[in-house]
Amino acid sequence: MLKATFALFLALVSSVIFADSASLKTISKAIESNYIDLDRTDGPGCSVGYARNGVLIYQRQFGMANLEHNIPIDSTTVFRIGSTSKQFVATSIAMLSLQGKLDLDDDIHTVLPDLPDYGQPVTIRQMVNHSSGIQDYMPILAALYGNLDGNFHLGEDILRYLYRMNRLDFEPGSQYAYSNSAYILLAQAVEAVSGQTMREFAEENIFKPLEMHNTHFHDNHRELVKHRADGYLNIDGQWQKHNTNLEIVGDGGVFSTIEDLVTWYNNFTDNRLLGGTQLMKILTTPAAYTEGQAKYRTWPTKYSFGNMYLKFGGKTLFGHSGGFVGFVSAPYRIQETNEIMVSLCNYKFKGNVNRVFDTVEKIYRDSK
Repeated sequence: MLKATFALFLALVSSVIFADSASLKTISKAIESNYIDLDRTDGPGCSVGYARNGVLIYQRQFGMANLEHNIPIDSTTVFRIGSTSKQFVATSIAMLSLQGKLDLDDDIHTVLPDLPDYGQPVTIRQMVNHSSGIQDYMPILAALYGNLDGNFHLGEDILRYLYRMNRLDFEPGSQYAYSNSAYILLAQAVEAVSGQTMREFAEENIFKPLEMHNTHFHDNHRELVKHRADGYLNIDGQWQKHNTNLEIVGDGGVFSTIEDLVTWYNNFTDNRLLGGTQLMKILTTPAAYTEGQAKYRTWPTKYSFGNMYLKFGGKTLFGHSGGFVGFVSAPYRIQETNEIMVSLCNYKFKGNVNRVFDTVEKIYRDSK
């Protein structure tokens, strides 16, 4: 109770300091208008949080975490966050570079010598910023095996493919092309250099220092996770479970909560991570491509170590969405106002990312 009262006090102080920011009423109205269709007890939904200066000033949950046991989504619900996980791999790589254990501009073979010869160097930095030319494994395995409810992603098949594939799609460093393959290999690089699993390194160097107690790399699909949401998919008008047995991490694999992701994105302001301003400079400096600026979907994008800079509602959003099996995540920091909006959903629908962008646009349009 005391913690909640103090958080409310900080939120009120913050609203006075940021008088030019949207009011709590405007924020709540915008979120509820874009998520109200999920306010139900017979389907999955989303958990949404809005923070200012690292303090959650509004959060609302819509829908159910588990349909079999009638468990609603609440503020403690843990979600799989898909490709939002990539930034934690990228951060680990950046940390190891600052520790002198690897060089971002070295060829990946310096840390993973068993990879096939690509015919030309592929640097670690290029892999982090999706300009390596390494083919994405997902479309290839899906074509071979079909989408068997997430279970076609067999770890052994993925690694077998990655360690045999020797053809690049383009000259490294020349352009942006999203590669889940590169991030699986980057996670393996973290393990090779640190002597720890990806999960152990991230826990020791990121999650524990930031007190992100409900966040981890899920490398054991049988592991029990308290307050975990199930993933869902609507097939012929019926909700069905949509989970995965994948244990390979790197391109995804992180489980987290609204509160923990607010803590993470607030760190880009106060630099509490080991490495301080040096680390933040690496993580927030946009990548350069020899053939010009990257494009992501239809929006001009700057990609930077697992995050993107996007323009919406006249504001710059810094973050990275994710979607895998029955989950969609969309956490973004609004650069100009030091505000953070996080949306975590447990059903697969591409429009769940757009809900965040639509909400931000509405908030700043209505607050004028």
